[in-house]
Amino acid sequence: MGGVAFIGMKWVRSYMASRLRRGISARALGPNEARVLYDGTVALCAAMLSLALDAAFVRHASPDGRLWCAMLVLAPILVTASLALGIYGRLRFSPGRVKALALALSVAIAAALAALISNDVPFALLWVAIAGGPIIVARLLLGIAQTARRTSLAVAVNDRGPVLVIGGAGYIGTHAVEQLLSAGHAVRVLDRLMYGRSSLSDFAANPRFSFVEGDAADISRLTEAMRGASAVVHLAGLVGDPACAVDPEFTRHTNIFVTRMVRAIAQSMGVRRFIFSSSCSVYGVSDDPVDELSRLTPVSLYAQTKIDSEGELLSNTPDDFFITILRFATVFGHSRRPRFDLVGNLFAAQAIEDGVITVVGPDQWRPFIHVRDLGRAIAETIDADPLVVQSQIFNVGDERLNTTILGLAKAVQAVAQTYRPVEITVTEDPADKRNYAVSFDKIQRTLGFRAQTSLEDGIRELIEKHRQGAYAHYREEAYSNVAMTRHALDRFHDPDELSRIYAPLSR
Repeated sequence: MGGVAFIGMKWVRSYMASRLRRGISARALGPNEARVLYDGTVALCAAMLSLALDAAFVRHASPDGRLWCAMLVLAPILVTASLALGIYGRLRFSPGRVKALALALSVAIAAALAALISNDVPFALLWVAIAGGPIIVARLLLGIAQTARRTSLAVAVNDRGPVLVIGGAGYIGTHAVEQLLSAGHAVRVLDRLMYGRSSLSDFAANPRFSFVEGDAADISRLTEAMRGASAVVHLAGLVGDPACAVDPEFTRHTNIFVTRMVRAIAQSMGVRRFIFSSSCSVYGVSDDPVDELSRLTPVSLYAQTKIDSEGELLSNTPDDFFITILRFATVFGHSRRPRFDLVGNLFAAQAIEDGVITVVGPDQWRPFIHVRDLGRAIAETIDADPLVVQSQIFNVGDERLNTTILGLAKAVQAVAQTYRPVEITVTEDPADKRNYAVSFDKIQRTLGFRAQTSLEDGIRELIEKHRQGAYAHYREEAYSNVAMTRHALDRFHDPDELSRIYAPLSR
C-alpha cells in the first residue's frame, strides 16, 4: 500500500507541475480537464443553492454539520462516479445519449450518498433537480454538435490515406519511411532536400511512396502534402544544442511556430494521428533516473523549444485528434543521410580515421538508441491503438543502452581496435551540464518496445561503413547540422522568400 501511495503522490506532484507549466487558462485545458472542471463546478454550485433552498423552505433552520459535509463532498463524489463509469475514458466517443445515461447514474449515485450523509432526502432531491439538467443536457447537446462535426470530417478524413513524414529525407526520417513502408503503410514525404535527394532513392520505385518537395513552413506545400493523409509524423526542425544556438529567433520559428502551424493544418484537414519528435534532453540535469513524469530542467534552447512545442500540441486537444509525443534518446548509427555531429557517430569516425577519441564530460550520463530503432518506434506508435497513445508522452530508448560519455568511448574503442590502435583523451566541459539516465518502462509496458540494435552492433556497422568508403571525411559540413543551419539562415532572413512561403493560398 505504501508503494502505491508513493507512486500516486509522485503522479499528483508531476501532474500539478505539468499543469502549472501549461498555464491556468481555458485554452490550456485538456478535454478531460474541461469536463471534470465543468461537472465539479456545476455540482458544487448546485449543492450550495440546494443547501440554501433546503434551509429556507424545507428545514426552516440553519444547516447542521452533516448537511455542510454533504454539500462539500457532492462534487468529488460525482466526478469519482463519472470516472468509474467511463465518462472521462472509454465513453468519450460514445453517442450523447449513452453519455447522458451514464451521467444520470453518476448523479443518482452522488445524490444517494449525499442523502445518507446528510439524512436529508429533500436536499438530495433539490440537488438532482438543479444539477441534473446542466450536466446531462449539456452532454446531449454536445453529442449533437459532435455528430455534425464527425459527419463533416468524414468527407475530409481518409483513414487509409498515406502517412505524411515531414522531414522524411533526414537522418531519422529515412528510417521512419523504411519502417512504415515495411509495415504496409503508404508513405508521403515532405522535405526541402537541404541535404539532397539521394537519401530517398531507395524508395522511389515503391508504388506506396510519394514525395512533395518543400518546406514545412510553406503553407501551400504543407497543405498539398497533408491532403488525404491519415497521419502525420513531424520530424522537421532544428536538432541539437549547437545548431539551435546559432540563431535563437530562427530556432523558435522553426521548432515552435512551424509545429503550431503543422498541427493547425492537420487538424483542419481531418488528419487523425499526429506524432511529434521530442527529445530526452528536456530532462537536462538529474542525478536520479528520470521518466515521463519527472521534472523538466532544460539547459539549452533546443530542449526548451521541445518543451514549448509539447505544450502547444497537448493543449486543448479534441477527442478525435490523437497526438503522441516521442522523446527520443540520444540517437546514433548509420543512416542514408549521415550525421557526424552526434556523439556516438563522431566517436566512431574519430576512432577509425584519427585513432584518437576526444571525450568531453566523461562522467555525464546519456541514453542511447540506434536510429533504426527510432524508425521502428514511430511505425509501432502509428499502428498502436489510438486510445492507448492519445495525448501520451513516451521516452523512446532502452535502459540497456544508458551509459556515460566515457563508457560510450570505451565501447567504440573496443570495436575499433580490431582494425587499428585507438586512444582516448579526456577533458571536462563545465559549460555542458547535461546529465541524465532515462527510464523507458512506459514504452516497454505500453507498446512492448525494446531496442533491437545494441550499442556495440551499431558502432560496428558505422565502422564498417567507414572502411567501405560510404562517407566522406566526417568534418565535411554536409554532416553537420550547425553548418547547414547557417546556410538556412540566409533564406530565413530573405524578405522575398518569407513573403512567398507565407503568402495566402491561391484560389
